[in-house]
Amino acid sequence: MYAIEFEADIQNGTVKIPEMYRQLDNAHAKIVLMVNDESFQAQRETELDFTNTDIKAFSGRDALDIQRTMRDEW
Repeated sequence: MYAIEFEADIQNGTVKIPEMYRQLDNAHAKIVLMVNDESFQAQRETELDFTNTDIKAFSGRDALDIQRTMRDEW
């Protein structure tokens, strides 16, 4: 697999591949989009709030002691 980089505008959900890469027609590709638009980023970010979450995994136990015991087993 190799990488090709170019810039293009997205119009109606379609990206036009430049003519110089037409040999890629009907090829399978992995697409990575890098968008330089802060408003798009702001929509995707959500704040996680775990203040009302009751975690019982280490209830009544010292998490550091559990980690030390696990490391001693290695």
